[in-house]
Amino acid sequence: MSKKNKKKTAERGTYALCMTAGLILGIGLGAILNSLLITTVLGIIAGAGAAYFFNHQKKPNKH
Repeated sequence: MSKKNKKKTAERGTYALCMTAGLILGIGLGAILNSLLITTVLGIIAGAGAAYFFNHQKKPNKH
């Protein structure tokens, strides 16, 4: 497996993990706030945003 394929697989895993965590957090907050649909959707969007942030951080130069 090439480095490019490994990186792409890792990015997909990060998105899946963060969006799942956002889903669970959204369901938990929805039960508390009596607004399940809105908080679940917001949790998934927040998870996708966090995954994007983690995957697109600038790497320091190794010089």
